[in-house]
Amino acid sequence: MEKCSAPYFFARNTANESCKDIMTNRGTTGGYRCIALLLGLLAGLLIFPFPALGQEKANLIGPQDVLTLSIYAGGEEQRKVDLTVSNDDMINAPFIGPVKARGLTISELETLIAELLKKDYFVDPQVHIQIKEGGYKSLQYSVSVEGKVTKPGVYEYQRGITALNACLMAGGFDKFAAPNRARIIREEDGKQTVIRINLNDVKEGKIPDIELKPGDIVVIPESWL
Repeated sequence: MEKCSAPYFFARNTANESCKDIMTNRGTTGGYRCIALLLGLLAGLLIFPFPALGQEKANLIGPQDVLTLSIYAGGEEQRKVDLTVSNDDMINAPFIGPVKARGLTISELETLIAELLKKDYFVDPQVHIQIKEGGYKSLQYSVSVEGKVTKPGVYEYQRGITALNACLMAGGFDKFAAPNRARIIREEDGKQTVIRINLNDVKEGKIPDIELKPGDIVVIPESWL
């Protein structure tokens, strides 16, 4: 049986009952009014669509990512180059020179370069960018903090960073966090290891903190209370 939300179910049945009443009592004129009513309901669904499900956030470009940049204009390929994002967040794009790439999606960088090329070089340039084989290398030089922290996300790896340091970079624990059940997920040589650590004990100096490696994920679960 088809499932639907209560407002939609009510609107659909109201429309059906109205149409039956109009068609029964008012003939052809009622039929036109019924069609108008249904069109109005359809327009409402188009104006207030249901939210899309399963959309994923696009990856952001970072240092050491290798990009293949192709520039087309006048129906021909004008330039195709491989560019590495520097530790200063920049790429050296053909014709226009240094462009900040870090923190942008592929689509955003394509648009930015196309706009810069349009100013001085080409009438209607088309820019296509791909991540080279091997994916986003910048993710290999980062650590992630997930779960009950103020600002979960991906953070730049720094030599010597520990699990507690990473949580502080993520804004600290929220009120529903359970730092005593923290986990570090680490993948090495294709094998995943889960390291459990009580960060409350770390804060109190009872046990040493654990130094993270690039690519580690720190997970702070929700408290049971």
